[in-house]
Amino acid sequence: MPNHYFDQLIDQLKPVVYDTDFDTLFQSLTENEDGPTKFKLKMELRRLAAPCHRTVDLRNQVDGECHPYEYNGRRHQLDDVAVEIFERGLETYKGVFTQDTFEQILDAENHLRQARDEEKAFAQSLADHNAEPISGQSPFPSSDNETESYLLETFHFGQYPYRAEERMNFTIEVGLEDSQGRNYEAITTDISITGMRVRVNSDHNLKYNDALSLYFTGLAKEFTVDSETRIPYRVVGLQESDGKHYLNLNRDPNYQSAELDKFFHRFINGYKKRYRVNVDNTYNTIISKGHEQFLLPRMKQLPVFFSESNRQLVADYVLTTDNNRFILNNWINELNQISFGSIFNIRRSRWLLQDLTENDNARLLVLTFSITARGKIYNYSATVEELQKTGLWDTYVAFGSQKASWRVYQIDLRRVDLNQAWQPQSVPQNVNVPFRLNPPTAQVKRAIAPLRYMGIVNDITDSLNGFFDTDLNKEQLSSLKAFAHPPAVPIRTKEARLEFINLRSEKRFSYRSRCRVKVGKFVRDGMIIDLSVSGLQVQIDTPVAAEKGDNVDISMTGFKKLYKKAKLDHLAYTIASIDDARTTLRLKIDGDHEQHMGSEFIRFLIREQRDLLKLQVENTSINGLELCLRNLYCDAPGSLPVFLYRNKRRKTSVRRAGLSNWPSGWGQLLSKLPGSQQSALNLQPLLRGSSVAKELLPRLNEMDRTSEPVTLLLLLRLYRQSGEDIIQTQWLKSNDNHAIESFIEQCLPNSIFRAVTVALSRTGRPDTQFIQAELNYISRYAAYRAQEIEEDLWQVYAIADTVDVTESLLEFALPGTDTIKEQQERLNDWVNKF
Repeated sequence: MPNHYFDQLIDQLKPVVYDTDFDTLFQSLTENEDGPTKFKLKMELRRLAAPCHRTVDLRNQVDGECHPYEYNGRRHQLDDVAVEIFERGLETYKGVFTQDTFEQILDAENHLRQARDEEKAFAQSLADHNAEPISGQSPFPSSDNETESYLLETFHFGQYPYRAEERMNFTIEVGLEDSQGRNYEAITTDISITGMRVRVNSDHNLKYNDALSLYFTGLAKEFTVDSETRIPYRVVGLQESDGKHYLNLNRDPNYQSAELDKFFHRFINGYKKRYRVNVDNTYNTIISKGHEQFLLPRMKQLPVFFSESNRQLVADYVLTTDNNRFILNNWINELNQISFGSIFNIRRSRWLLQDLTENDNARLLVLTFSITARGKIYNYSATVEELQKTGLWDTYVAFGSQKASWRVYQIDLRRVDLNQAWQPQSVPQNVNVPFRLNPPTAQVKRAIAPLRYMGIVNDITDSLNGFFDTDLNKEQLSSLKAFAHPPAVPIRTKEARLEFINLRSEKRFSYRSRCRVKVGKFVRDGMIIDLSVSGLQVQIDTPVAAEKGDNVDISMTGFKKLYKKAKLDHLAYTIASIDDARTTLRLKIDGDHEQHMGSEFIRFLIREQRDLLKLQVENTSINGLELCLRNLYCDAPGSLPVFLYRNKRRKTSVRRAGLSNWPSGWGQLLSKLPGSQQSALNLQPLLRGSSVAKELLPRLNEMDRTSEPVTLLLLLRLYRQSGEDIIQTQWLKSNDNHAIESFIEQCLPNSIFRAVTVALSRTGRPDTQFIQAELNYISRYAAYRAQEIEEDLWQVYAIADTVDVTESLLEFALPGTDTIKEQQERLNDWVNKF
């Protein structure tokens, strides 16, 4: 069939695609076509007529002036040409903004695409002249000057809208009668067995929770349905969109009619492929779950779940991945037990719980280190308040910061809602799909029943490196014993491993064992943290002058005591990487693994002593405890991740951001930036210019999906000048306390200061197994949408996970001042003015 004839048929059918007699008209117009052609036509019509949920912003993309255009809860920015196309599309498709209309707007001849061309030309001119890009202060763009590049679609973590029944898009006349006997004509937009959505005229007086009687005038004309039968419904929702009024109705649960249920069941099953099941809730679920599965295995935060006993927090579970387990490495004792919970002694627990009675969340800033002596590990921890009160700040920081185990943790605590531990899939239970998740067993319910709080642990040591240069008073050293953890603290914390696509090329096992490390003439005792057939991770207390590629001699002294016949002395390894403190070595075997005695011994250990080793990536039951803890974390994660996409032309852009229920000054600030909307964040004030190209992409391009995250520090200054809001940004990698202090000093008089860590990591293939049930379901009734969302997920290239560390940074930069309180008040005033 010629293309022009094909296009003519499509144009003829577009205006009737939402009509109830569409199938009859389609058969009439295509009666001379063969089956494959009819199928191709119908699939293309379905694609074009699909509702479009994107926000169109043509500012700086067209030569005409753009104006806000409100439609269906979204605010588009369109010029006159685009408005004409948009309204023509609404008329054609009975008030639906479709994919066809969206494509026509983008293909219109009014586009100059000048912004991208100018940006590319400017970047080229900079390269030609070896010029430095302009940085420093930059005024917020007005709402008429934003660029589309930095407007990010948002999704909400943990929101998986569930429908117990399938909802079919179907239009037919019904009648409504309210409690006063007033009658209204209405038209359904979708129906289910016990509910429906209807459109009514604007002159109604119906309110939420009103009781109605409904009668099926349209169905009575075509089916054996009595139009006089009144069925009780209740209004459970009202919406207004584009001047039209809609009611969400639920049938009264006390009304029982097996005959009516049977009719609707047959009717929906018989017609749902023709009229299309409404899968918007499933689509939104896939967006949320798909992006969560990208983030979770790469998050650096450590979620800790607490119960409460006699006003003391008890750390029952930690939720771990490859990227956050490094926090636990310093809290595995000589018996290979997790001792992290000992941080929360009675005094600290009661302080946190008291704070939670007055606020939504509580925060603890903890400074920790450990000492290894006579084969035992002794942990120390102190809060900022404790050190300031005792006058031991300088000595504690000077002594502890010299240890390889030195860490500063920002710990945020909030209550958990156990009702969120089980989230059913968005596919109705009566639909047969693969990978159906089962509710938690009675055993799992008993395990999570005592949980009351969740803590989010962020290791912010790297962001504070410049503030650890203090004076050591040796006379005060004995006083530090007050911060030592009692050796008899009961160990109750259990590790729960998240299930996801394994990012590692081989299995790694977590196990602590003593060793002796020799690099050249440097010889020290150390600790094996984890091991695999082809490598080890080793930690020592003293920094070593070594580089990647240097040879290391390892003697496994701990294992040698247990396996006396094994040859575990002077094993040759090579440094694969070394941390900034030069105390944690990641070692690999060069050459043939089969001939290496260390590799041979670890193979034997895995084979014979598997019960002693904890696999770093454990394939646990996805229907068990891990899934419940995952859901509790996703209900309100403690970070705001930004997702970067890379298309087939290898163009990288920021596209989506994940929003959390966790209260955050950082999230509030972003939501109030000019240009941000309810369903989108405008990051142009932060990323305008060359920030993405200069600060993010070069680091991401050097990484692969197995690389550890690279953390940057982003400093922000927000102030007013000549009646205009101005933002100034500065990116830091190796954090310079002088640069930070200078930046803060600029903010002190009258500006808002924020500090945000940005953890960059590369993604791999999407974890489609976790969303397979939803993908299968959406493929049945909207195959084009399933293909669209899969292609979308495959384009996710990287994550920039952001965490607000303003208060913690100020505690170190300006200890003992009221700056933190002042900054929070300034931020609140700025947010509340909008």
